[in-house]
Amino acid sequence: MIKNISISAFINTIFILALFAIVIILIIFIKFDKEKYHIFAQKKNEIVAEKLLFTLKNNPSKRQFKMFAKEFEVKVIQDEEIKLDIINNASALTLRRTNFGIYRTFLNKNDFFIYIQSNGYNIMLKDLQTYSYNIAILALFIILPLGILFFLFFIIKKKLKPLKKLNTQIKKFSNGDLNVKILSNSTDEIGTIAKNFNEAVLHINNQRKSKDLFMRNLMHELKTPITKAMFIAEKLDNGKDKDILQRAFKRMDDIIKELATVEKLTSQNTTIFKERTRFFQVYKKTLEIMLINSSNIETKIDDFSITLDISMFSIVLKNLIDNAIKFSNNSQAIFLANKNKIDISSYGNPLTHELSYYTEAFSQEEKRSDGFGLGLYIVQTIVNLHSYKLMYNHHKGLNTFTILLP
Repeated sequence: MIKNISISAFINTIFILALFAIVIILIIFIKFDKEKYHIFAQKKNEIVAEKLLFTLKNNPSKRQFKMFAKEFEVKVIQDEEIKLDIINNASALTLRRTNFGIYRTFLNKNDFFIYIQSNGYNIMLKDLQTYSYNIAILALFIILPLGILFFLFFIIKKKLKPLKKLNTQIKKFSNGDLNVKILSNSTDEIGTIAKNFNEAVLHINNQRKSKDLFMRNLMHELKTPITKAMFIAEKLDNGKDKDILQRAFKRMDDIIKELATVEKLTSQNTTIFKERTRFFQVYKKTLEIMLINSSNIETKIDDFSITLDISMFSIVLKNLIDNAIKFSNNSQAIFLANKNKIDISSYGNPLTHELSYYTEAFSQEEKRSDGFGLGLYIVQTIVNLHSYKLMYNHHKGLNTFTILLP
């Protein structure tokens, strides 16, 4: 699960967890400090109570009692109702019996009270001393870790910002924009990646330009002599030699066309020009470029509207029908089409490998002299450009290539 989380989301999660941990520690600290405060106040009030019990033994005067109250910061509660309310409802903390009398301590909300019974005295005192929390320490405890945490968070975010730009440029590159470049002056790992990426893009562009130049020159240089040879072969009188030469030059011409199609599909300027049409028009275009008799194809088409590149998709259907007839047991192909899928089938032996093997360039069932193994590679590439899906199935001796339509 963690490996599927983006770095940015992971850092945000770590930051939230750290913030949560600081809040929990802060709550624990406040609770601990409050308990410490209560313990201190309780101890102090016990000392006051024992001191007062000892003082009451000598029957102090009002002046002495006032001095005692002032010294220990306590106030005598005169109201009997308040006394009863404290005794009955406040939280009892301490009950002590001494040689001089009994004292109890209470906590009512945040106020501490002392109740003393001795020699006829029933005195309720309220502790007036304020027990403040360690505000300065508490503030430092909050501000310092939070400040460090936010500082580290923004530093890390800033440090990873070039990584987002790098990701954006890589996406553009994967979508066919070969002119991307990442500007980075840093010398850290991200800067090194950006530099290596720029060098890789430059290297790929140089290779692509060299390949495109080579393919165009090759096809140009071969096309002219093949056309001349086909023209000369047409003038031969020997029927057998003429037929052999024409078939050889025709195959060479087909191979050059296949290479031209591959060069077009793999170039950075590959664009499909989709238009709305009836599927039967696409099938009709396919038969035109195949130059064969449709009697070799058993057809069932539920005509429907479809949006696609007619020229490119006709090449897909041509290659699949060509293969179906070429590798069938009876030189027949079965063509079925509806708005959901297109099936092109023929009776023959099943494929030896998975479909993915044959959709790689120059992959063949076996070494043959009648092709370069580019047919299914071209089919798969065009199908992908249309966001369709190519599938293969063999059932009861029937090989079926299926194009699933969205």
